[in-house]
Formats: sequence, structure tokens, C-alpha cells
Amino acid sequence: MYLIVRVKGKTINLDMEYAGTEKLTIGTHQYHPARLARRVRKLATRMWRRDLPPAMLTERLYFEALDDGQMGGSWVDSGIFTPNSGSVITLGKWDENGTVGIALHELAHDMHYSSGGYDDSDGIVREAVALLAERESGLVRHFEREPYYTASNLVEQLYSIWSFKKQPFQRRWAEVTAITTSSSLADLINYYLDIDEGLGLGRWLQRYNSHVEAREALLHALSVCSLRYSLDYRRTLLRSLVRCNPATSLEQFLQVIDSIATLDQRYPDDDLNKIIDFCFVSLSRPQRGVVAFGA
Repeated sequence: MYLIVRVKGKTINLDMEYAGTEKLTIGTHQYHPARLARRVRKLATRMWRRDLPPAMLTERLYFEALDDGQMGGSWVDSGIFTPNSGSVITLGKWDENGTVGIALHELAHDMHYSSGGYDDSDGIVREAVALLAERESGLVRHFEREPYYTASNLVEQLYSIWSFKKQPFQRRWAEVTAITTSSSLADLINYYLDIDEGLGLGRWLQRYNSHVEAREALLHALSVCSLRYSLDYRRTLLRSLVRCNPATSLEQFLQVIDSIATLDQRYPDDDLNKIIDFCFVSLSRPQRGVVAFGA
């Protein structure tokens, strides 16, 4: 890990792991380069173990200090990753503890890229993978801009579910990096919520249909519908589903789930729990068919 210091037009490259007790003040924060490098290496090695390529830390992770701690650009965070050159972490925005988290965030992008899943993943999944690693350092951030907003909410929900959180990081990492779409990430949350709280979705699906394709189509519809839902709304959605007759056709379920999304968009100020309950009422009255919403 190298620290690139740019002061008054001059550039100094410092090998952080051999910086001794040197200190550096950028803006309002003080950094110990050697300690910062040791902490990043220790956490990264613990998280990824033998999967961490040795050269990734020494050749693809850099820190930089700019004149007066100023950061350019209209919306610039303190880290950036590019597949060709790796990651650069800019000092000045976060203290040393936060900077460790930012370094792990960008390093996670590089690990995701080296595993071959980065290019196939959508933006929400890419950021969720990085936020997963960031949390291991104790840094928790909240965002207002996409895809970071949705990614951080989904990761927050995963970490609120004990059956997911209790697993070793390597297991959590493997599960999330195996995913390429945001809807699949929402499906993973539904899966762990069902396990953690015994909602009965897994058992209900086995009674519902013996065809894997039909079960997957229903789960996909649920995940798309619940992508930006809180855990509370997810509970209502899953509980409403498992109360339905398993003999209900896939087409009816898809219509109802689509109705929930339609009404939620049309009436954003209404209680979503009540919307979900209202839409599922139709499935308890099979003789009258499914009510068509949004016609």
C-alpha cells in the first residue's frame, strides 16, 4: 500500500507499511500511515483469507493526500475503484477508522471483479457487495443517491436478520457475490426472513407447486415487488401469501402482486400494509375471481 502525497506541485510516494511512527494531518483529521495499512491488511486477510491475492494490497490499493485536504468534483466520495488500475482512497473526508472502512469498500469491488462476478452484476449488487465488506470494519453509512441508497437499505436489512448475520463473513460474501441482480438480492432477504421468523414460505411453496419453474416465477415476482420494501412490509407480504390456498393459480398470484405494486405507486401516502392486505383478500374468495386493479 502506497500513500501518494501531493503538496505544492510535488508528489511523494510513501510505502505505508514501512512508514514507522510518522503522522499526517489532512484537513481536520490525523492519520498514522503505518497503522492504517496494518489495520487494512489485518481485516482484509481475516475476511478473504487465502482468496486475497497478495498483489491486490501492494499493487492495486493506493491512498492519496491532496493539498489542504481538498477533494475535487461535484460529488466525490473518498474512494474510487477502476478495474484497470484498482482503488484509490483519498484522505481528508473520514477519520482513520472511517478510512479503513472506505478502503475495504473499494477493495471489495476489486475482489468482486477478480472473482468474475463484477461485470455481470447490476449497480445495486456491486454496491451491496462493497457495503457488506465495509460493515466488517464497523463503518455504517446511509445514502440518498442511487444505487447506493437501495444497496445500503438491502444490506441493512440482511444485517438485521440473525440467521444471515451469524454466519462467517466468507459464507455471507459467497452468497451475495453469487447474485447478479437487485431482485435476487431482495429474494435473498425474503429467504432469510422466512428462515429467521418461521413465516412458513418454504413449506408453503412445497405444497403450492411441484414445478420448479412456477415456484421460481412466483418468488421472482415477490422479490421485484419487495425490492424497496422494509422488513415490516416484507413480513406482511409473505404472511399474506402463505395464508392463501396453494391451489391458487400462478396467474392469479402474479395479478395480485402486480396490483400491490400498482396501488403502491398510485397511492404512495397510503398504508402499504393495508394495500397488501386488501389485494390478497381477493384470493380468499375464489368464486368471485381476482379483482382487477388499476384498470
